[in-house]
Amino acid sequence: MMPTIDDVEQYFQTVERLVSESLTAASLDLPHIREAINRLWVDITRYGPPFPEIHAGRLGPFELPAPPPPPPPPPKSLIEKTGDWLKDHSWIVSGLVLSTLGFGLLVGYRAVSAKHTFRRRIKLTTTVPEKRQVVVVLGSDHPLALPLILELERKGYIVIASVSSAEAVGPLEAKGHGFVRALVLDPNEPTTIPIFLRSLGSTLSRRFPISAAGDPYLPNPSHPLLHSVISFLTMPAPSTGCAPGPLEQVSLHDTYLPYLLATHVAPLQTLQALLPLLRADAQRTRACRSIIICLPAADARIGLPFASVHAMSAAANVRAADVLRREISAAQGMGRIRVVTVDVGAVGQAFDDITVPPTIDDWTPSEKATYGAALYALSETAKRRTPEDVSKFVDSIIGVVSSGTKTTGAGKAVYGIGVGLAYEKVKDWIRGNRFSIGAGAGTYTFASFLPTRLLDCLLGLPHILVGVRNDLLPSHLPANVTSPSADVAKTTSADISAPPDLRVPFTLPSQYPGKGTAVQPAKSESVGSDTESSSVESSWISLGPGESPP
Repeated sequence: MMPTIDDVEQYFQTVERLVSESLTAASLDLPHIREAINRLWVDITRYGPPFPEIHAGRLGPFELPAPPPPPPPPPKSLIEKTGDWLKDHSWIVSGLVLSTLGFGLLVGYRAVSAKHTFRRRIKLTTTVPEKRQVVVVLGSDHPLALPLILELERKGYIVIASVSSAEAVGPLEAKGHGFVRALVLDPNEPTTIPIFLRSLGSTLSRRFPISAAGDPYLPNPSHPLLHSVISFLTMPAPSTGCAPGPLEQVSLHDTYLPYLLATHVAPLQTLQALLPLLRADAQRTRACRSIIICLPAADARIGLPFASVHAMSAAANVRAADVLRREISAAQGMGRIRVVTVDVGAVGQAFDDITVPPTIDDWTPSEKATYGAALYALSETAKRRTPEDVSKFVDSIIGVVSSGTKTTGAGKAVYGIGVGLAYEKVKDWIRGNRFSIGAGAGTYTFASFLPTRLLDCLLGLPHILVGVRNDLLPSHLPANVTSPSADVAKTTSADISAPPDLRVPFTLPSQYPGKGTAVQPAKSESVGSDTESSSVESSWISLGPGESPP
């Protein structure tokens, strides 16, 4: 009998119910069965025999072929390769981008700067700039003064220069371009100092350039201001140069006093009169004012043998400048005034023009015997230095006058960035209020810091070496230098037969009034001094009328 559809469905429901109940009853122990099977498999794989390799047979014609390999990717384009390279080298790309950006900004800045510079040049050519800062140069007769005056005018300053004679006024003003005014100031004639000061005050109230048409003394709203004072009067000039000689032989009345009045008293007297004007103008503006005193390096730093006249005057000027600087720093309202001392070495051809050759023609025989060999040795061993270029000296002085803003190196730039002005400012600050310029000036500056005993030994080496050579080779002795013993004998007989007149009174000139009179020891060569007797016999005191010795 065939089962019906209902019987079949009932059968499947019964089987389904049985399977469901069996799985439900066995599900409680299912995790334990999984753990047991897992431990069994681990033990078999660790401790059991290895499984043999089972190679399944091939299916023959019923085997499916392996899938073909994927096709190769298409070649990358140039854009894709460039993108991949940029991703792999990101640091290089960043550097190139920044460099390109900086170069573009630099080119644009130069273009804009060149356009503004061209416009400024057009304005400068169409209009004459107004100059108000005045620089007073004392002692323009010095060979180094003329290049400095012309450069100061070119840098935009009004220059008032002093000359020693009226004949030098016209040629000096003709070399300028209307902003150089020459006034007469003879340091050997103190009476010209008040005249120079009156002329200076009148010049400061006139209009510039001096070649302009019309009344030069019309009221001008822009009054010129005194900016700087440069003194060359403190330098030895051809008119005031003295031949080298020992201090014993120097005539204090005829040689040293005129030189001291010309190189020390006259410059200081002029500075005394200019200080109130400089102080008043310094309070009107915030610009830094300066007083520059130029001195010979060898005389101001150490003082060479047989150069007592120059060395004593230079030492007095150095001390005066130091005292003036300290007084200005302690004063009220004068803090922006600098006092700068410049030690000048061999600069340009002026070094050879000023040098006076030594001469011993007017010496006494005893002085020739005592100092002749030493002076000869010093002059023979003195080597001519290679002078430094005048432009370096001029640039250094202008750096002090302008505080580094108008020097040659102030306009230098590195990759469009102006670093020259900062460098000049730092250099001016490092140099301070005293620096050296010229060949040999640095050597004398270094030697001034040596111990005195060591310095004296170094300065005495030429005399020692030449003395040794003369002892070994007498033929090298000069014609006017003889042995000391022979000259002593000649001097003794000469002094006994014709003793010199010692009582030559010493008085100050009428232009420099003083109290009392001083004493000038004349050149005396007494018998006692040459024969090791007491030097008291050759001393004397000038007695006034009506006085008697004690």
